[in-house]
Amino acid sequence: MQKVDKHISELLNGHDCVIVPELGGFVANYAPAKIHPVQHTFTPPSKNIVFNKNLKNNDGLLANHIVMAEQSTYPEALKYIQHFVRTTTEQLKKGAKVKIDEVGTLFLDVERNIQFEPDTTTNHLLDAFGLSQFQSPAIKRDTITKRIEKEFKDRDAIPAERKKINVKKYVALAIALPLVFGLVWIPLKTDLLKNINYSNLNPFSPKEVVKPKAAPSVDTTKTVKITIPKDTASAAIAESTQPEPVTEALVEPVKADTTKVTVETAVNPENRFHLVAGCFQVEENAIKFVALLQQQNISAAIIGQNNKGLYVVSCGDYNTRKEANNELENLRKLQPNAWLYKN
Repeated sequence: MQKVDKHISELLNGHDCVIVPELGGFVANYAPAKIHPVQHTFTPPSKNIVFNKNLKNNDGLLANHIVMAEQSTYPEALKYIQHFVRTTTEQLKKGAKVKIDEVGTLFLDVERNIQFEPDTTTNHLLDAFGLSQFQSPAIKRDTITKRIEKEFKDRDAIPAERKKINVKKYVALAIALPLVFGLVWIPLKTDLLKNINYSNLNPFSPKEVVKPKAAPSVDTTKTVKITIPKDTASAAIAESTQPEPVTEALVEPVKADTTKVTVETAVNPENRFHLVAGCFQVEENAIKFVALLQQQNISAAIIGQNNKGLYVVSCGDYNTRKEANNELENLRKLQPNAWLYKN
């Protein structure tokens, strides 16, 4: 049968506490890796073994391990442990030191108390299996002054011609940067790029040539109010401060009910709210559209160009939004695409 020392050492590899009944318990605590600042030794992580004489109750761990390892019975294992404890106690009373292989040494101090000295050559931590203590020489590092001196000694001198070339490059760069900034900033902060028609920049696209025609006389001193019966459903009111341009192709005019047309005020482009019937890029097309509206007995006029450069055709102007919305409902019966434009 193997010695009890061997069984205690094997149990400490996988357990943190091994109790020897009527003697005491061996407790294993995790110890991290260490570096000695003077000897420059590196110690791997391990289990620090201590002895507690108060842990004397039998928990069955040591006896069951002996039964499985020695193929014996439980009572036989208990008798074997009792014999080990009795022999160890007698040797300690005689003042001798009892060594437990791969665990440590037990001895009595002056006050007859059991003391324990662990074995540092055996590492019971399975995660550190195969790691051993080693010593590494100290790393010698140069001081800051030596490193600065070495850096300047190893640096080659820059030729005079090379310095002149670098100065010229920096001067040219300093002159070019403000010019580039001005070329980019001026078009962005001004209206230089807003009125450009990018479709005219394509050399392959056919350009439409509009032949000028004699424009019919436009009466810009009158506006039209169209009355609708009260029981007629009001049209939806759509308002836009940026009117969408209509197509340049003129649509055949819708025949108006002339019996319900009355003349009120003249078109005044200085008012805030306008009833816009269309916007055109070509001024001749805007004049044609005004003539078609007048054939429907609707007074219309060109009030100028918007911020997109389109000619705006208005069928009435008002100082208040309420008046403009009321007339917009009536105008949409003849011009469904009309909208309210806020100046």
